[in-house]
Amino acid sequence: MPSPSPGRFQFSEILFSVPGLLVLVCLLAAAALLAPESADPALRHYPCQALDTDSRHSPYLLPYRQGTQHWLNQANCSGHGHSRFWNHGYDFKMDIGTPVLAARSGAVMDANDGCTDGDRACTNLIIIRHADGSVALYSHLTKGGIDVVKGQAILAGQVIGRSGDTGNTGELPHLHFSVHPCGALPGLGREGVCPSQPVNFRNTAPNPHGLIAAHFYRAE
Repeated sequence: MPSPSPGRFQFSEILFSVPGLLVLVCLLAAAALLAPESADPALRHYPCQALDTDSRHSPYLLPYRQGTQHWLNQANCSGHGHSRFWNHGYDFKMDIGTPVLAARSGAVMDANDGCTDGDRACTNLIIIRHADGSVALYSHLTKGGIDVVKGQAILAGQVIGRSGDTGNTGELPHLHFSVHPCGALPGLGREGVCPSQPVNFRNTAPNPHGLIAAHFYRAE
């Protein structure tokens, strides 16, 4: 039987030694840092932002009726659908047809309807623009569940639609709510990059750092 190549043998020894593995990990990490960012804003990496403000003074209300509570399935930087561009946001578990309320006053920037519940390639949504230029996204609404029109003035607490199961819900009907510094969101054809930003709510239990996943939150 021929002897193994000395060079091959030495490389294996180095690769599978502890120092060799450390070198390999460092090389892979450096390659990841030097890799160019995707041209698609939704696929770029964005840092998780810390939030530490008095929620009693938040401009936002929970997007459902007073006296009701909903399970929070995903929250800020919880992974899965809440990563990259969508780092910050909340997924409130809701039965299809549950009334959705405006979390803050503003004007309707987009109101897209027509998708059928269960259609994973199509999402019904509402985007409301606030006085400071930021926008709130209300997504996964049911077909026929858009109760507002583009340009309409909206007051905080007003019913704007009904929750559903359209788009990428993970087979769990819910309302996705997120806030962005401007209206340039993926798929809407606007110039700019406006990844999500963290917010908290004034009409529920104190949440200075934002809501926490896997908890119920009651609108007071």
